[in-house]
Amino acid sequence: MKIAIILAVLLQLTIANAQTRLQPGFDPKEYGDLLSLGFFSSSIPDSIERTNTKDRYHMAFRSDEVGFKNRWTLYVRDDNVGVIDLRGTVGNIASWMANFYAVMIPATGSLQLDDSTIFNYRLATDPKAMVQAGWTIGLAFMAPEITEKINTYYRNSNIREFIVYGHSQGGALAYLVRSYLENEKVTGRIPADIQLKTYCSAAPKPGNMYYAYDYDFITRNGWGFNIVNAADWVPETPFSIQAMEDLNPINPLIHTKEMLKRQKFFIRVSRNTRDIDAG
Repeated sequence: MKIAIILAVLLQLTIANAQTRLQPGFDPKEYGDLLSLGFFSSSIPDSIERTNTKDRYHMAFRSDEVGFKNRWTLYVRDDNVGVIDLRGTVGNIASWMANFYAVMIPATGSLQLDDSTIFNYRLATDPKAMVQAGWTIGLAFMAPEITEKINTYYRNSNIREFIVYGHSQGGALAYLVRSYLENEKVTGRIPADIQLKTYCSAAPKPGNMYYAYDYDFITRNGWGFNIVNAADWVPETPFSIQAMEDLNPINPLIHTKEMLKRQKFFIRVSRNTRDIDAG
């Protein structure tokens, strides 16, 4: 009898482990696959190897360009894990405008996208939490379709685990998408038993300190990572939430005063006048 009980428990544990493909904690191989997907649309970075090796990931959906030239792709891994890959900045003025539109807005609110579309969002529970406007607008244009695809693949393909990934601007969007989806679970617009894991690669800062606290809480116990190069200045932006004295030595803004000193006299006067007016 005891042996039967032990075997039954072991069987249940085996089934539970088989159903859970994602594990908490940083996985270098998993991150490497995602990085390659973002740049090559394949988890195999070597072009020759791609011709004779089966990829673990296949593309299930790619969105149109929306918002500030934003685009996202859904991949499905061969163990039934979905990947939401958010594209970063591209060589287009609209795409760069999303980075420069760095005014901070409340992390809970609504955005009027056009004459007939209002996007209601909640990205943090703290009323003091603020997020960057440009990337939040990008989120607004992509979020309804992301939610729809998650529900479709949950219902039709039994996919209950999703990785949210993005590099650079895509990393900032990955932060916001993860926050948005957590709230969608609370409201019941996506199933509550969906497991999310996030890799934000070389991501700039999407919000203020109170937003960061909230994000750290929802990704606690190893379910969210931001991977940065210590010499990269992109993670120090946007400058609306960055102190100048904290910037990396290679950041071009470090040398702003020296560059201004080399400008012509009237340009320096104009700059000083604006500084006085702002003060």
